[in-house]
Amino acid sequence: MRPNTNSILCSVISRALWLVAFILAVLLIIPAIATPAPQAPAQSGASSNYDSQSFIQELMRLKSVLESASQSTDSLRTCRESLPPAWKVTVNSRQFTVPTDLLVTQLVKAERQPDLRAQKVKQAMDYLDALAAETASLSTQNAAPADSARTKLNAILSRPEYTHAVKETWWDKLRSRINQMLADAIDRIFSSVVRQASLGYILLWIAVCAAAVFIAYTIFRRWVRAARAEEMALQAAAIPVRSWQEWVYAATESAARADYRMAIHCAYWAGIARLQELGALSADRAKTPREYLTSLSKSKLVVPETLATRQNALQLLTARLETIWYGYHIATEADFRDSLTQLETLGCHLP
Repeated sequence: MRPNTNSILCSVISRALWLVAFILAVLLIIPAIATPAPQAPAQSGASSNYDSQSFIQELMRLKSVLESASQSTDSLRTCRESLPPAWKVTVNSRQFTVPTDLLVTQLVKAERQPDLRAQKVKQAMDYLDALAAETASLSTQNAAPADSARTKLNAILSRPEYTHAVKETWWDKLRSRINQMLADAIDRIFSSVVRQASLGYILLWIAVCAAAVFIAYTIFRRWVRAARAEEMALQAAAIPVRSWQEWVYAATESAARADYRMAIHCAYWAGIARLQELGALSADRAKTPREYLTSLSKSKLVVPETLATRQNALQLLTARLETIWYGYHIATEADFRDSLTQLETLGCHLP
């Protein structure tokens, strides 16, 4: 005998319905189990707002708690953990946020350092007293009107001496407009540079090259100025400001010290001073030794019979000066004696 098809179908449907009901029940029960029960806030005052009076009372309460908890580490930890991250205090329509970091730091040190516990607790209590005093001071101050500062400023600016500072002239407007246009142009330039990397690199290298050229030009100009100053200093140092007798005396004195280089230098300028005294050379302080030699060859105040002799003597003195004084060659007594011979040729009557 075969089972009835309808009864089999009903049995399958009923089992499926039971399975669906079981799944729904599980889905409803699991979230309820997984969801933790709401816990009480660990910090009772974390979200509390205080006015001046209630905040002072809270500070005094904490101070009394610290007095009683200063002998126990656990009590200090409990007191510290009950503190909020910050207190929100409203004084005269102004809201302040007072952090508890400093107080927490003192309590942590008191917990970890028993030998300093009394000192740290005392500092924490002094901090609470200071907060209470500051709050009381703020609460006694009268709240200034919100627009009092603006009113005072307007009253000051309305005085006659500030009229020109308040009124904006056409020149001020034009200058502001020009500044705005320049700022917009620079902004557009830099915006395009940022969008185009290749253009940015080109401008960067142009700026680097320009800076390098400017630095090189500055260094070169300073070198040129230093060279000119040194040349002027050398020429100024070589200007004969003494008579030829004084130069001869300085030459013989240097030779007596065996400083033949200085002796030859003084002998040369003794000859120049003698020629200037005779009128054969002009007292031109800007001339170099070679220019003095050229001027002597063109001089019309020297007798033609003695011109060649004196020119030859000055030429020998100039060559020896350039070799020994400027070229730093070793000078000998023979060189100095020959220089004295040339001085006698130039007209210097030596003793």
